[in-house]
Amino acid sequence: MANLTAMITSRHHVAALACAAAALTACSSAPAPASLVAPTGGPEAPTQASGAPTVDPVTGKVTVPTKPGAPGAPAGGTAGSGPNGGTGGTGGGTSGGGSGTSGGGSTGTSLQAGDPPGTRSHLFTPKEDRIGITPTSITMCAHAALTYGAAFNTTDADFNVFWSSVNDHGGIFGRKVNVTYENDNYTAADAKTAATACHAKNPFMLLGGIGFDQIPAVRNYVETVHQLYLHHTATIEGTAGQKYSFSELPTVERLGRSFAQLAHEQFPGRKIGIIERDSPNWSPGVAAFKQEAKKYGLKIVADDKVTLNQGNYTQQLLDMKNAGAEVMLGWENVLSMTEMIKQAKSQVYSPHWMVVGSNLMTQTLGKDSVSPPIVGSVMFDPYSFGDYSGGFARYADDMKLFEAQYKQYRPKADLKGVGGDLLFLNWTAQKALYAQLQLCGKDCTRNRFIDVLTSYRGRPSSSSCDIDFPNSDGYRGANQLNFVTAYRAPDGTYNFKMLKPCVGP
Repeated sequence: MANLTAMITSRHHVAALACAAAALTACSSAPAPASLVAPTGGPEAPTQASGAPTVDPVTGKVTVPTKPGAPGAPAGGTAGSGPNGGTGGTGGGTSGGGSGTSGGGSTGTSLQAGDPPGTRSHLFTPKEDRIGITPTSITMCAHAALTYGAAFNTTDADFNVFWSSVNDHGGIFGRKVNVTYENDNYTAADAKTAATACHAKNPFMLLGGIGFDQIPAVRNYVETVHQLYLHHTATIEGTAGQKYSFSELPTVERLGRSFAQLAHEQFPGRKIGIIERDSPNWSPGVAAFKQEAKKYGLKIVADDKVTLNQGNYTQQLLDMKNAGAEVMLGWENVLSMTEMIKQAKSQVYSPHWMVVGSNLMTQTLGKDSVSPPIVGSVMFDPYSFGDYSGGFARYADDMKLFEAQYKQYRPKADLKGVGGDLLFLNWTAQKALYAQLQLCGKDCTRNRFIDVLTSYRGRPSSSSCDIDFPNSDGYRGANQLNFVTAYRAPDGTYNFKMLKPCVGP
C-alpha cells in the first residue's frame, strides 16, 4: 500500500522481501527456484540417491547433477537450467535465479567459485554471527501490520505457506525455516515495539513488512542492537552511516520518480494534481516526483496534504477539481486511497488516478476502478487468480505454483479475494529469499549472507525484476518497478494487471 500487511523482498522482491520485505523469498541440495514448471498435485519429494536427478521441492524442477568443472557447473554447486536458457546452481557458484539483467540467461551473483564463506563481510562478531541459525533450523521474525489483516481477509497463519513446503521437503540444507510475526500496527512507535519483540527471539534476520513510516524507525533501532534487517520499500533519507539494514526493493524516492515516468507515458500534456500524506517518510517520494516531472515537462497544478486516517477528503478533492487536475497522483495507503476515490466519484469528479494500489482497491471500487482505469507503479507483480494471459504469462509458473501450494497448505485462503495479491507478494518475496539462503550454503552465517546479498545480481524468480547490489550503494539493490492498470478479469473480478514490467530509471 505503499501499504500494508505483506512482506517483502524483493523482489522485487525479493522483494522484499520478505523481503522484505521485503524483500525483503530449501531443500538440502536442490537448485535455487528458477523453474518455470509448476507441479501437479503439489511438489514432489526430492530423489535421495547420490548422483541421481533431484526434484526441487518448491519449483518441481528436475535437475541432473553435473560433475564439478563441467560447463555450467560451479565448483561446489549443482548445475541447473535457467528460465531463459542460462545456467544456475547452488553452493558458492552462480545464481540459480533468473534471466539476469540482460534477460538472456542467469547472470547470477558476483561470488566466485572457491571464495571461502564469510571472509569479506565482518559486520557481526563471531559471537553474533551464528545467532538464529543452527545445523537444524533458521529463525526469522517479521514486523507487519497485522492490525489490517481483517481488511484483507488474511491472518499471519496465511503467510508461511512457502516455508511449509520448504520444511516438508528437507528445509534449507537440512535447516527447518521458522518465521514468526509481530504486529507493528502500521505505526512507527509500534513497529519499534514489534522489532524489539522480534529481537528478543534471537532471530537470524529481522524482516520488515510494508510501511513507509515503520521501516525508518526500525532501521534506527537495529543499529543499536546489531540486528540484521531486510525490509520493504522506504525512504533513503536518514540512512547515512547505517550498516545493519538492507532492501531488495526500490526506495520511496525511486517510486516517486517512477510516477513521473508513468504520467509522461500515459497522460502527456494533462494537468496533474497531487494529494499526499503529510509525513517526512512519505514526502521525499513527492519531492522526487516533482523533480522528475520537470525533466518531462509535466504540468502540476495543485498539491494538497492530508493527515494519517483523515477520512474526509472533500476539501482536497474540491481543490483539485477547481485547479482543473485531469490526472491525480494519490500518495496514500490503499485503504485511504480507496475512500478518496469513492468520495471523488460522489462529487462527480473522475480524473485519471495514479496510485500504489492493490486488489482491495479495485475489488472495492468495482466498475469505478476502470472508468477510467486506475493505473499505478508498484514494487511487486500484480496477481489475478487463474489468469495466466497477457502480462501474467511472464510469471505464470510462479502463479500456478503459488496456487498449488495454497491449495495444499491453506485451502481456505481466499486467493480470489482482496488479499490474494498481497499473499502472492509475500510468497514471491520468500521465494527470492530462499534462493539467496541457498546461495549462502550449508555453512551460512550472517556475515556470509551479507556477502551473498551484496554480491547478488540477477532475478531470483520469474515474478521479480532485476536485483543488482554490486551496482548499488550496497544496501538498496533495486530500482525497477512495474506499471499496472485496473481491469476486469475473466471471472468478472476487478483486479490489477501488468501494463509495463520492470521499468528502470
